[in-house]
Amino acid sequence: MKSLTFAFLFLVFCLAGAAALQGQENTGSYILQLENEPAGESERKEMYRMVPSILSGSITFSQASLPDIADRIGSRAGLSFAASAVIPGLGQAANRNWLKSGIFLAIESAAIYGAIEYRNRGRRGERSYEQWADQNWSVVQYAAWLVEYHDVHDISNPYIDQLRAQLNGVSAAFDPDIDWQIVSLALLRNAERNSPFILTDDLTANNFSHVLPDYGSQQYYELISKYYQYQAGWRDYHDFHDSLGHTGALYNQRFFIDRNGAYASPLFWEGADRAGMFNNNYRTGRNFSLLLIANHVFSAFDAYFTVRLKQNRISATPSLIPGHQLSMKLRF
Repeated sequence: MKSLTFAFLFLVFCLAGAAALQGQENTGSYILQLENEPAGESERKEMYRMVPSILSGSITFSQASLPDIADRIGSRAGLSFAASAVIPGLGQAANRNWLKSGIFLAIESAAIYGAIEYRNRGRRGERSYEQWADQNWSVVQYAAWLVEYHDVHDISNPYIDQLRAQLNGVSAAFDPDIDWQIVSLALLRNAERNSPFILTDDLTANNFSHVLPDYGSQQYYELISKYYQYQAGWRDYHDFHDSLGHTGALYNQRFFIDRNGAYASPLFWEGADRAGMFNNNYRTGRNFSLLLIANHVFSAFDAYFTVRLKQNRISATPSLIPGHQLSMKLRF
């Protein structure tokens, strides 16, 4: 939505700029003459003359045909700029530069398709990940691990006994509608703020870096598969540590955190991969949106400078006739 809003504002800016450019082109009055110089002879024909409205009173215009409109776009830099800002390649087509027109239109089509397609892929992937995470991560299992984590390491925390009381006699259902009725998020966050990292390398560390966000939020789904402090909430966490041999005398190893993620279970990494995939799709969609905007910009300025380059081939000589007339000669 932000990209589309920016694109709309950009088009309004382009049209306003084109109007200003066109207004500069139409100031004063002009005499356009065609000079033919065969075999050293000069034959001048006055093709068109516009008299200032202050002298002539008024100017009327007849209804323009499509070829007339194309000619106007192709001969006026401001109109060409505006046309290509709205539809990339239109100004180039008016100047009969079919190759450039085709390239800009092809980029436009590809960018629109890519922006829509990858944004939709990102949305589908995000919804799929959230549904999957709801079935495989439990706030009850995470909170129970946090309580035992304090017991194993004899950590003093003023909130841990209250959290222990909430979890007495319950087990994780891996159903958000059930599990989130058991644990108080405010109490859990207070316990997290007072929980230090106990790492496998025995190096000192600060308290937990994050508190669990509200269930269902974008940050909630991001954090549970990104930070190792939440690794214990995944369904396969204890089975994974059983497979590592963390049983019997080594049982307490599951209450350490490895700074390299060696103690994170396969579901944690699968969640990280799923989140990475839909985020990559979102980024690709945003890149296509930027390409879409850039295509409008480059096409507009290319059309503008193409017309200006054509106009530079016309020699302009000032006239001393009152009314600020300008005599234009085209040599061929």
